Amino acid sequence: MHALPSLLSPYWYAALLPPALWPWRGRALLLAALLGALLTGWHAQRQLDARWLDARYNEERWVRGTIASLPERADEPAGEDGAPRRTWRFTFVPEPGADLPSRIRVSWYRTDAAPAGGQCWRLKLRLRAPHGSLNPGGFDYEAWLFRQHLGATATVREAESCAAAGAWPVLRLRQAWSDRVDATLGARPGAALLKALTIGATAELGDADWDAFRLTGTTHLIAISGFNLALVSGFAYFVLRWAWSLSAWLCLRLPAQRAALFGSAGVATVYALLAGFEPPVARALFMLLVLVAAAALYRFTQPSRALALAWLAIVAADPCAVLAPGLWLSFAAVGAIFYLVVGRWRPQPAWRAAVRVQLFLSFVLAPLTLFYFHGLAWAAPFVNLLAVPLFALLTPALLLVALAASLSPALAGAWLPPTATLLEWVLAALQALAAHWPLAWLPSAPPLAALALALLGSLLLFAPAGLPLRPLGVLCLLPLLWPPQQPVRGGLELQVLDVGQGLSVLVRTARHSLLFDAGPAYEDGFDAGAAVVAPYVLTRGLRGVDLLVLSHGDRDHAGGVPALRRLLRPMREIGTEGGEPCRDGERWEWDGVRFALLHPPAAAGADDARADNDRSCVLKIDGPFSLLLPGDIERRAEARLLDAHPAALRADVLLAPHHGSRSSSSPAFVAAVGAREVIFASGWHNRFGHPRAEVVRRYLDCGARLSMSGEAGAITIFRAGDTLRVERWRERAAHYWNAPPVAQPYWRAAGEALPAQPCGG
Repeated sequence: MHALPSLLSPYWYAALLPPALWPWRGRALLLAALLGALLTGWHAQRQLDARWLDARYNEERWVRGTIASLPERADEPAGEDGAPRRTWRFTFVPEPGADLPSRIRVSWYRTDAAPAGGQCWRLKLRLRAPHGSLNPGGFDYEAWLFRQHLGATATVREAESCAAAGAWPVLRLRQAWSDRVDATLGARPGAALLKALTIGATAELGDADWDAFRLTGTTHLIAISGFNLALVSGFAYFVLRWAWSLSAWLCLRLPAQRAALFGSAGVATVYALLAGFEPPVARALFMLLVLVAAAALYRFTQPSRALALAWLAIVAADPCAVLAPGLWLSFAAVGAIFYLVVGRWRPQPAWRAAVRVQLFLSFVLAPLTLFYFHGLAWAAPFVNLLAVPLFALLTPALLLVALAASLSPALAGAWLPPTATLLEWVLAALQALAAHWPLAWLPSAPPLAALALALLGSLLLFAPAGLPLRPLGVLCLLPLLWPPQQPVRGGLELQVLDVGQGLSVLVRTARHSLLFDAGPAYEDGFDAGAAVVAPYVLTRGLRGVDLLVLSHGDRDHAGGVPALRRLLRPMREIGTEGGEPCRDGERWEWDGVRFALLHPPAAAGADDARADNDRSCVLKIDGPFSLLLPGDIERRAEARLLDAHPAALRADVLLAPHHGSRSSSSPAFVAAVGAREVIFASGWHNRFGHPRAEVVRRYLDCGARLSMSGEAGAITIFRAGDTLRVERWRERAAHYWNAPPVAQPYWRAAGEALPAQPCGG
């Protein structure tokens, strides 16, 4: 169901109902599938119906409601009055009867206010329908909003505080603990890690911290999920069983094992609530409770049934849970442990069993990690052999410290500083390992068939001794080392990626690849290089790129360069800091395709603020079709190109200069290029108004077909026979939760509303 571009119509259910009711051998299976599809469709349609409509984009409403999450803070430069300015992001729940989605993702920019979880606010919101970048293999922001049941995004225009809300007691408790940590420790790395491990508040961890966790394979220890719940409940079980067994009277009424079992489930529930009861935590708790119930009812002789029951219960409660990587990773990990330890005739020593379990988890979870994250931390098995026991001790200890510190400011002042120092030592050790471990991250995105074969190989390698097929497991893992490259159609392919308001283009020939610009990166955490560009390149079967060309240093073009260097390791760079300069006259040829740099001239200067755009690197490519990539050049640079290279400007495909700004695409330049396909690399409803209506009209007057990456998603162009094919990812592969393509997008309608002019006039 979730793989479909649209939800099934009622006619499909009507057609499948008779076979599901007719008595035959496969009736039960078909009926279960039909019920699952009905439940999924019902849940999904309810969410889609509750979404804010794109036709009401930027509508402003006064809304009274409650902040339903711990606000995420990003510091901004201080204002003219010296007061601190911050950007906040949080989930906002309007009061009933507001005729709005039940949950809204709110951004509050450059404010000196201090919103807190559980507070009541009256906000003037500028509302938008869920919309995000859409690329093959890249992060799907619309899917994330859908999984989180967020029906709109909004920015705050005005705000009024109201009386404190009476509900949300757990959220207010979490906020109070966060405030106490801030008051005691201030902004230090140990404070951020302490809040992450105790209440699941990870927003204050920086990109460098997450990189260290990713490269060492310890992210699962930091983001509260099934592992942390298992640690806390296990610690509670042993403590409660010991304490209960001290009283013979208690043991006569309830065995210590069963009392500890129920008590540990209660402790895990409290911990899940304190961690925010986010979907990953809620799913892990539900799975734990089902397993506890099975053990309490003496039904744990077949743990696979308990695991299957937990899966069915979670999916029935929220069918969208199957879209989350955490669900698959959690169940795969638990299933792998059961596979390895249950039913074995010869128990192993504890240390040997722990090593075997850790190695098996690394092998069996590798295919899922590659599928979701396009890479693998090969150091993870070795690091986790030490990190898992360490965090098994740290996590319960931190919760005890949090309990004591929340009761008394004096205890907080005494215990929190040394606790933060200890956590900073742990963080520094992980960062040192990440920095010095050779090739810590292996980027790769093998096809599904290779991942499925690798999973089978992992099961064979760790199968019970005596199975004759065990050596075949090694052969099953080999396709992961050499993922096949997707063939280049027509000898030359152009992919303009949807990176929002920015630019990144992948050009591929038969045996070479070139990246033109790296996309934007912002302080709030979005890095197009890591979230969009690198995953897309890896899903093509490429381990890296031959050449990275940077048009100029603006953040919307160059922000993703560090991530691309880290993940793709370009063999050569032009236009980057530390790379070769981009200069008119350089030429080369790959696989029969000719490349030429047309701009800037060697004597380019920087005499004004606009010169940076006019010094953009301009790349011309001639092969099965011709294309021109002009970066952000403006009219002055266009005039120089018309004088220096009038014939070379002619191209079949043009990436519109400067995202379609009115300062570019002069009539003479548009006519000289004469492109059949023009692409605007612009964000959907971007604040600059790109592409401008007069520019759109200008290209329409010259007979060009127009596309915009923010509306179409990733755009691929190649030659098929005598036809120049254009594929738009939102049309080709969008899911039902993605905003559908529209026949007359707002930017094109604005251009068509202007009067027509002769081409070049």
